[in-house]
Amino acid sequence: MDWIEVLLTSVSMAVDATTVNAANGLEEPDMKVSKMAFIAGVFGLMQFLMPCIGYFIGYIFKSFLEAWIPWIAFILLTLLAIKTFIDWLKERKGEEEIEKKKIGFGTIMLQGVATSIDALCIGFVYLSLTIPYALLAFGIIGIVTFLMSFASVLLAKKVAGPLSKWAGLLAAVIFLCIGIKILLEGIL
Repeated sequence: MDWIEVLLTSVSMAVDATTVNAANGLEEPDMKVSKMAFIAGVFGLMQFLMPCIGYFIGYIFKSFLEAWIPWIAFILLTLLAIKTFIDWLKERKGEEEIEKKKIGFGTIMLQGVATSIDALCIGFVYLSLTIPYALLAFGIIGIVTFLMSFASVLLAKKVAGPLSKWAGLLAAVIFLCIGIKILLEGIL
């Protein structure tokens, strides 16, 4: 197994989660460290579990799943973008009345699944590895995702002040762009 390739794959798989977590940090600038770790943990866990799922059921459903994964990710991220945009518009309408934004458990889970669904394909890529080596590779992907996600939300919190007014719109655009990117990568 080529460890450099696994590390590069890990970083590339973590980019979507990292971007979404940066938007989370902008949306909730007073987020506690424990919540940042929880969110990064969810994203890291999802980036570990999805390739495992792809690996263990990949040889049975590979031809069916490969065609639909980009569409599923696109739909989930587009729905998330629409919801985030609507929430942002509601906040803008009643700006004085709105309390500080809190990112809920359901949103965190949806983000985790939506940004990692394309990782199912990584399970297919590593079908030639033995189970222990595949699990090790997927564990590295999960750890790298956790570290990058935690760092991005922490950094975003630091610069959130002037951007917090536009955070919801920025998050919606990011979700939509990631969905489009995954869809285009899958169909081109």
